[in-house]
Parts: sequence; structure tokens; C-alpha cells
Amino acid sequence: MDGPALSGWERRLLEEIESDLRQDTRLDRKLSTMGAKRPGRLRGALRAVGRRISAGVALTALVMTAICLGVGVRTPTTAVLTALGVVWVASVAAAVAASELLRRRSASRGGRTGTAESEETRERRDRRPWDQPEA
Repeated sequence: MDGPALSGWERRLLEEIESDLRQDTRLDRKLSTMGAKRPGRLRGALRAVGRRISAGVALTALVMTAICLGVGVRTPTTAVLTALGVVWVASVAAAVAASELLRRRSASRGGRTGTAESEETRERRDRRPWDQPEA
């Protein structure tokens, strides 16, 4: 606190106000949990999947799903549906393989500069403004 300390009378008054506000259990519960939200399981799972799957793989899966569903609805025979399932799985597997190959190739091409950048990024992430001691 930058200003002068509170007098005894002001401290007692402040304590009375706080005790009156704490008697309102609904308000107390809202204020005590205001910034602390539980991380959702679904949101955490989606973030984990998003880190593992590239945008190209997701786009390939969505486009192939739309195409296969469009063809499958028009001619719903067992042979056509089986063929569409095989084509869908093959196209998504090819997209995953290409994505992994490109990721590995870019990581090996970066060499030491890629690891230095990741260390620098990690170090920058660890230094947050509110963790710094005040000068």
C-alpha cells in the first residue's frame, strides 16, 4: 500500500464490512471462485489433439469425410461403403504420414538453430513480467 496505514477505527470498520459481506454465502462463493475456473476435460483433450494433429491432416479428414458421405448417401451398397471406408482411411493415413515426414524434415534441416530457437522460446516463456523482481 502506498498511502498511510489505516487507523484502528478504519481497520475495525473494514473488518465489519468484510464480515457482513461474508455472511452472504452466495456472494462469498462467487468472489472466492471468480478467477479459478476448472479446466474443462474436453477443452484439454482438444488442445492435446491440436498439438499432435496438423491443420493439413484435419482438413484432409474433413474434406474426405464430406466426399465419402456424399457418395455413400447416393449409393449405399455394401461394396461402395467398404470402398469409401478404405479410401478415407488411406487418404487420412497418407496425410498423417506426409505431415510427419515434413515435420521431421524441417526439424533435421534446422539443425542446431532449431534447438537454439526452442530453448530461447522456452526461456522467454519462463520469464514472465510478473515474475520479475521490482527494481
